[in-house]
Amino acid sequence: MPTYLYMLEYANPGSVTRLHTEGDGSFLYAFITIYASIRGWVYCRSTVVVDGSFLKSTYRGTILTTSTQDAEGQILPLAYAIVDSENDASWEWFFVQLRETYGQREGMCIISDMHDAIWKATSIVYPEVPHCACMFHLWNNIKTNFRKSQKQIKEVYFALARAYTIEEFNRHMAELEAIDSRVKTYLMDIEYDKWPRAHSKANRTMTMTSNIAESVNVANKHARDLPVVNFLDFMTTLIQK
Repeated sequence: MPTYLYMLEYANPGSVTRLHTEGDGSFLYAFITIYASIRGWVYCRSTVVVDGSFLKSTYRGTILTTSTQDAEGQILPLAYAIVDSENDASWEWFFVQLRETYGQREGMCIISDMHDAIWKATSIVYPEVPHCACMFHLWNNIKTNFRKSQKQIKEVYFALARAYTIEEFNRHMAELEAIDSRVKTYLMDIEYDKWPRAHSKANRTMTMTSNIAESVNVANKHARDLPVVNFLDFMTTLIQK
């Protein structure tokens, strides 16, 4: 692993790699950002999407990714890391490396699913940056918790999330309350600035979901059963392509 990361930086000057080991020297985390991604970030949207996905090799583990889009909507992976699992420590370590590499830019916004460890880590590492929820992941939580009148709730919920004005949002919220007031209470507890466009503290543009992260997961799906170094090499090649 150290040899691979050294050669990666040697072949791609300006790239950033980090290796974190346990007390006995065994591998725990690895973080990689290719220099082309660092340069490209300047010309892309300020909205970044983060996600984690399971590895399927002998030693398991999880890949954490963060990606953005350019003005045409093309996906640019910014950074990726191999960690033991999606937990508080691994996500905080990942965001610390991300902030040290990319800093914080004006209008920046983070979008993810509702995983508690992600939200806890961003509150520590990026306390000034708005963190918004993927509207599809939030809908899945609603489906799990509230099974009554789901078809009606779904239509109103997505209208709420996509509403451009406070007036439009309030109108749809009244409709939702009439269907099932428990869902309104649930969404209020999450806080309105976390999921609907009308109340967002950041310009999310059209990024209301974590779909670009899911696209990266699909692209590396068949390589996730490789050993760690081979998988990291696959990711480097994927980004270079």
